[in-house]
Amino acid sequence: MLNFSPSEEQEEVRRLASSLAIDLLRPQARAAEKQGDISQDVMRTFAQTGLTLPFAEEYGGAGPIEAATYALVAEELGYGDGGQALSILGSLMGPLCVELAGNVSQKEAYLPDFGDAQRGYLERGCLGIAEPTGGYELRNVQTILKRQGNHYLLSGTKRDVLHAEQARLRVVLARVEGIQTYDGLCAVLLPEQAVGMEVRSEKQKLGLQAAPSATFRLENVVLPEGALLGEPGSPAILRAASLYLLLRAGVACGMTRAALEYASRYAEERIAFGRPIVSYQGIAFMLAEMAMKLDAVRLFLWQAATQWDQGQDIVAIVRNIEAVQKQAIKLAQSATIDAVQVMGGAGFLQDHPVEMWMRNAASME
Repeated sequence: MLNFSPSEEQEEVRRLASSLAIDLLRPQARAAEKQGDISQDVMRTFAQTGLTLPFAEEYGGAGPIEAATYALVAEELGYGDGGQALSILGSLMGPLCVELAGNVSQKEAYLPDFGDAQRGYLERGCLGIAEPTGGYELRNVQTILKRQGNHYLLSGTKRDVLHAEQARLRVVLARVEGIQTYDGLCAVLLPEQAVGMEVRSEKQKLGLQAAPSATFRLENVVLPEGALLGEPGSPAILRAASLYLLLRAGVACGMTRAALEYASRYAEERIAFGRPIVSYQGIAFMLAEMAMKLDAVRLFLWQAATQWDQGQDIVAIVRNIEAVQKQAIKLAQSATIDAVQVMGGAGFLQDHPVEMWMRNAASME
């Protein structure tokens, strides 16, 4: 018999993430959007639970990450607030790339700061994948890494890099010059400052204001040999990059669920022509289709996460994760738009969160 239920440990972690999302993220959503970042107090609380420390215990972490568990966590955080959820998970990707693909010296150089019990919550990491023309698909990465003597030259543009301005641990995905397949993909550590590197803030965004982002413009940035994480095309790099896409899909599922539940409650309470508007087929069918599609995407997400944990064929895993991310984001966009429509004019008022969720979902591509 197939069993789609999480394990007892996974359910415990999911409940913890759910309580934090409801008690901290949802009430703070408007304030975080106005402030342009998640509050330090919220980050401190998350660090104390260990949810933001999914790396080896020897560096102060809570233990290695499991994709299936963190897919559940990502959905719960996205249910609370998509902007803050991406702020939290985006910062995790810097240390996770080092954990999954880095050597011992690189791990010792970066991970202990994130695992520090007193100040670790202040640290920010980032991972740059998306480019102006390619989006979040690994095969479309066109930032070029070129070897020159005993160093490298890095050129390209990365957009939508969460915490790019604040992060001390900066990782970008690039491609070795002349290799267009996955074998050419590599992860590179960026310095805080370098000739040819420009960091441009992305403050004028439609949504996700609580997840501060910036663009990296790189023109023949000189990097030492030690800036490379692992070997180009290694499964570890593909696993690290695809994990970020998986977590983004989880957040999108959470955003869809939030929109579905909020719109459903409103439709049950809103009376028109003497009865709740949920009793009208035009509304009921819209909500039913939203729920049906959410279940389908969530099952696809769990399947991809399980494949990631089992270490199956990495190319197949990447393709599945890219597919589920695309479907999850498209669903979040359509679901939040539908939620606004269900609520009519009220959906555009800031008295309700659905207009913010609609803007956040639209900003995820």
